[in-house]
Amino acid sequence: MPGTALLTHRTVRRGLLRRVLLYILISQLLLVFMALVVYLGRHAGT
Repeated sequence: MPGTALLTHRTVRRGLLRRVLLYILISQLLLVFMALVVYLGRHAGT
């Protein structure tokens, strides 16, 4: 019984870590995208 509980806890922890990494990756991509939009917008404006 304790082994199965430990296994499920480990899988839940791994899923949480994956979710956090995915959130960080998405936020990084959004920042890069916004920077590109601002950069292109300024060059198009001039």
